[in-house]
Parts: sequence; C-alpha cells; structure tokens
Amino acid sequence: MDATLFTLFGAPVTGYGACAALALLLGLIGCYAYLRLTGLKCGHFIRLAVLAVPLCWLMSRVVFVLANCTYYLTTLSNPVLALHFWDGGYSMTGAIIGFLLAGFLAEKWTRLPHGALMDATALAAPLALIVTRLAEGGTRLGLGRPVSYEWLMFLGVEDGYGDIVHPVYRYEAAAALIVLIIALIWLCKRRWSVRKGDACLVSLALLGAFQVVLESLRNDGHMIVHFIRIQQILALVAMVVAFVVFSTRWGRSTRTKKRFLRILKSLLLVLQWLVLIACIGLGIYMEFRVDRGSLKLVYYGVMTLCMATITGMALICRHRVEKRN
Repeated sequence: MDATLFTLFGAPVTGYGACAALALLLGLIGCYAYLRLTGLKCGHFIRLAVLAVPLCWLMSRVVFVLANCTYYLTTLSNPVLALHFWDGGYSMTGAIIGFLLAGFLAEKWTRLPHGALMDATALAAPLALIVTRLAEGGTRLGLGRPVSYEWLMFLGVEDGYGDIVHPVYRYEAAAALIVLIIALIWLCKRRWSVRKGDACLVSLALLGAFQVVLESLRNDGHMIVHFIRIQQILALVAMVVAFVVFSTRWGRSTRTKKRFLRILKSLLLVLQWLVLIACIGLGIYMEFRVDRGSLKLVYYGVMTLCMATITGMALICRHRVEKRN
C-alpha cells in the first residue's frame, strides 16, 4: 500500500493515499445518504462536501505536526519542513476532527440547527475508517505489540523482523464496522429521528472507547511524544465530552419538587463523576502496567472495562432523558 502508483504535479501518489481519497469519498456518500434520510436538502450536502475535502486533509496534517513539533523544531531544526506535506505524516484523528469541523461550519453556513450536519459526519466517519485502517496493511502502520499467548497466534501477522504481532489496523477496522452497525440499528429503531447532535456524540463515544484500548495495543511509534500517545488522549477526550454533555443534560432534566429525590439525583451525579475519574485513573495505571507487567490480557481487560463503563454511563444518562421526554 505504500508503493507509488503515479505522480501528480511531481508528488508521488501511493496506494494508501488513493485509499484515503476513496475513504473520504465513501464518507461523503454516507453523509449524503444520512441527509436524505433525515429530510435535508442537496444544497446542504454540497456545502458540507466543499468544506470537508480541504479540512480533512488540513486538520490531519496540522494535528500530526503539532504532535511532532519537537521533531521539526529540535531534531530537524527546520520548522519549514512541516509544510512539506508531500513527505507524509498525517493523523487519522485529525482527519475526523476536520470532518466534524466541516459539519459545524456547514451548519453555520446554511443556518441549520447545531448538530444536524455534525451528526452526518460522525456517522459517516466509521465507514471511511474501515477503508483507511485496512489500507494500513503493508505500510508498517497499525502494527501492534507481539502476540503473548499461543491461542491468539492465529490473529497475528509478521512485522518484517520475524516477530508475530497484533494487526491492530484490522482490529480498528472491525471496531469501526461494529460502531457503524450499532449506530445504524439505533437510528433505524428511532426512525432516524433523534435530538440534533446526539448521533454525533454517541458515535464519538463508541469510537473513543475502542480507540483508547487499540492505541495502547499499537507499537508503530506513530504520534507518540515521549510516552504519551496523542491519539489515545484525543479518543479519551471524545468520550469525556460525550459523558459531560449527557450527564449534565440528565442533571438538568425534569427537576422534582421533592427534596429527597433532588438529593438522590445529586448524589448519583456526584457518584458518576467519581466513577469517571476512577476509570480514567485506573485506565492510565493499566497503560503503564502494559509496558512493564506480564499479565497483558488482564491489563487490557481492565482498561476495556474502564472505557466501557465511561461510555455506558454516558449512554445511560442520554437514555434517561430520552425516556422522560
């Protein structure tokens, strides 16, 4: 996938680059389908597409450069090289941010309710992710830690140095497919009618939960500053944002005059926030244990449980508000 297919204006176009362009096209097709199902006009899609193409590319590059600023400032001692986008260096998380930003700006452009077009981009993002993740095969991206257990060897691939490692790029493609299926089933049951912005937050919460764990499993050195995995942090932020929005909304909904119920509700909110902090702290601890300990399956199991708890609390809060309304 990293072989050059042809040159364009003197810059090489690789197989991975072609797949990335295909993924963006599929993402836009997904956006169009969602907008048609929710009754929005074709003009809204055109504005979204016009913004999405440059913003996905730009934000993907910007996030990568910001995460690797010390490399350009110190190692290369030439920050101008950050402008050489044809040399490679992009962030998948940055591309998703660009897609969401395109939806946000298109909403302002067309004066649509907040979240209407961001829902479309967030739901189409998993479709694009499936293609781009699978395209990482052969690029040395998306390769994970060595397979530690004999019964998991059938999942592994060779990393080029004789070691059998986890093909994390395949896991990420599978995770994106799972999120896409869950989102489609959820929306179909509600006849494509949910509160604006909720589909975006639900999709990001699910993707974030998967990505926090899968970024930890990666071992390709992509976007790591010292020991901090930048894309893992961004995935966690997406989950926390969804939790904050849904829990705050639940806290403000259907206020009761009964003092006991008000106190109970406040205690539940405080408990949720304490659980959130505990899950984040425990997840960070498990991240360090993965690098030093031998019980990999236990560490990843606990980390997965922590991320699932955060996402589950966010979705439960949203469900409570929906049920009351």
